[in-house]
Amino acid sequence: MPAKIPQDVTREDRLVGPLTLKQFLYVLAGASIIFIAYQYYALQYLYLIEFAVISLIVGSFTIAFAFSKVNGQPFGIFIANLFKFWLADKQRIWHKEPREKVATIKVSAEDLKDTKSELQERKQGKEVQSQLEKLSRVLDAGGTIKPEYQDVITTQVNNLNPSPSAVNETGLDVEDVLAENE
Repeated sequence: MPAKIPQDVTREDRLVGPLTLKQFLYVLAGASIIFIAYQYYALQYLYLIEFAVISLIVGSFTIAFAFSKVNGQPFGIFIANLFKFWLADKQRIWHKEPREKVATIKVSAEDLKDTKSELQERKQGKEVQSQLEKLSRVLDAGGTIKPEYQDVITTQVNNLNPSPSAVNETGLDVEDVLAENE
């Protein structure tokens, strides 16, 4: 027996008759406020005109919030966006200064020198992984490194990149790149 797949998954479920839960709560809140206003009218704390004005205002907002949409958005979201627009700055000012640095990575030149053991590790793939880890740390830090270490790291990254002659029609493997760097 095939499973039934809903056609419109963005549609809210109808819980109380033709109303969704959100619509039902809006109508319930509006009706409660109108009922409280009626009780004040019945106890003669409000005149008929005041009760009618309160009922019309609350009823119109209840209907607007529960059932109307503006530009495809529910009325409540439209009102929230309207207030955000009114309260937000209308003009953004660009500042040339960079944001504060999160971290600074210190890499000395001795860390980057190739030794025989590092070449053997490179053949096994460990060196490439450690260099990628260093590069990922730089990227995680938002690129904030000291200028004197910039050339050292750039040289290290360029050593990882193969020359165009190493790429042939069959492709390029890690062993090809490492063999070329030796």
